[in-house]
Amino acid sequence: MPSTTNNTGATCSSGTCGKGQGVLQRLWPRRVIQAVSFYFLAEFSYYGIFRCPFAVPYVSCANCPVVQCPGRKLWLVVLTGILVSGLLFGRAFCGYACPVGTLSDIFSQVALVKRRMAPVVTRVLHVGKYLAAAGAVYVFFALHNPRWAVPIRTGEFVNSTILTFEHANMYWLVRTGVVVAAILLGLLIPYFFCRFLCPTGGVLEVLRRFSLFGYSMNAACVDCGKCDRHCKLDTRPGESNCTNCGSCVDTCPVDAIAITRGLKPKN
Repeated sequence: MPSTTNNTGATCSSGTCGKGQGVLQRLWPRRVIQAVSFYFLAEFSYYGIFRCPFAVPYVSCANCPVVQCPGRKLWLVVLTGILVSGLLFGRAFCGYACPVGTLSDIFSQVALVKRRMAPVVTRVLHVGKYLAAAGAVYVFFALHNPRWAVPIRTGEFVNSTILTFEHANMYWLVRTGVVVAAILLGLLIPYFFCRFLCPTGGVLEVLRRFSLFGYSMNAACVDCGKCDRHCKLDTRPGESNCTNCGSCVDTCPVDAIAITRGLKPKN
């Protein structure tokens, strides 16, 4: 096979350098967006999990007495941004801007279970994020999003978190424990929380089906499965759990993966 020399002076097989450079060019903007989003949203995400007194966090920030939470200023912008991004780019928020998604991305690099789960198991677990989303909607609208913990208005970072746990009821403790456990499961099974239990992911999964832009496979696809095997979310472009990260594009041997436009419902 013919060889070429890339810009660094390294020798590589024909086409390999181009593929590698394409991956780098495609991924670095995402890494920058992830870093910036993590910087601005990580604290808000932390407060929602560990200090928010409401049953459903991130949505009642205007009435929250926890004055230290940055969500009091950010919540409306963030929620609007998530919904708009869902209509435009499907689950791109999960792969580009969500702090938990970024953390899961890091965990996936060292995840212990590399083997794919059985399809029947995956199909059953997929229901989890829709149930979580439906439960959150019910609690917010039907139960008026009750407080499950005594709000700790202000205080030193660690101590105020501990106080929140000490003054929370069983529902809050179970909710928080499940979320934390599911995120940490990402060290075992890549993106466990994002794929199977995140209520925001459940909502965005519905919006993804009607989003304006997103990666998908065209008629040139030969169903080789390389994109599926490459993806740590165990999916393919345009299918359930696809976050439009684009990392699979350069794995396709027939260039069948591209960004599509339009309101055509996706699988």
